[in-house]
Amino acid sequence: MLVIITGCSTQEQNIDSTEQSIIILSPEIAEIVCALGAEQSIIGITQECDYPPSLRKKPIVGSFSSPNVERIVQSRPDLVLLSGMEQDMIKHSLENLDIEVYQYFPNSLDSLYQTIISIGSLLDLSNRADSLVHYMKNEINSLPPHNHFTSIFVEIYHSPLMTVSDNSFVGDVLDHAGLTNIFPDLPREYCAVSSEKIVEMNPDIILITYPGVSSQDVKERLGWNVISAVQKDQIYTVEDINPDIILRAGPRISEGIQRLSQIATMTNE
Repeated sequence: MLVIITGCSTQEQNIDSTEQSIIILSPEIAEIVCALGAEQSIIGITQECDYPPSLRKKPIVGSFSSPNVERIVQSRPDLVLLSGMEQDMIKHSLENLDIEVYQYFPNSLDSLYQTIISIGSLLDLSNRADSLVHYMKNEINSLPPHNHFTSIFVEIYHSPLMTVSDNSFVGDVLDHAGLTNIFPDLPREYCAVSSEKIVEMNPDIILITYPGVSSQDVKERLGWNVISAVQKDQIYTVEDINPDIILRAGPRISEGIQRLSQIATMTNE
């Protein structure tokens, strides 16, 4: 899979961010643009774009999975930024309407850095992009070394039980935090797994990344009482960790890696 897919690959010139208008359909991309200092150029977002909080004042043009093409067209943006394979259809629809579209899908830390650099170049903010990437790398590289002895199960959905593979962005985040994913090899980056297999793999840590599930709920699951993470109370929910700093491929990922690294250290003590 290409790390960065550019909607209009034949056009390579930079666009002056002070004179353009941007619509962003992905919360990760919105965070990057704001971190680069171009929030004033954003004229529309999807409802999931909620960080920084000031973005909530921007006009909404639908949701991540269902952007409103009519609203986007009426806004007359200079360009639209989006992400993920889920947004391929809206990408093609906008291109057919002669709207300039750029698509980014980082699936590792390295590709996130490349995405930031690419967006910085697109917005004529290359110096800021270089500085941001340098800062993120320093924050991550300053963490103490880990031996990857601590295993983790990351639950991104419950019905069915869904987790991440090592080939996913979150899988790479876990590796940089010094944790061992109990499901390194899966058919897809984000995939369904069985409850029985989770019990068999016996993770040291369980991380729930969606709301509505408490640590007590996890403890009461059939057969899960034998899992090390349950017995040692190493269950983390959205009440403990903001999932956005782990799931979103944006500038806050260094904060997420630091938090996971702290958990790994505490588990080993």
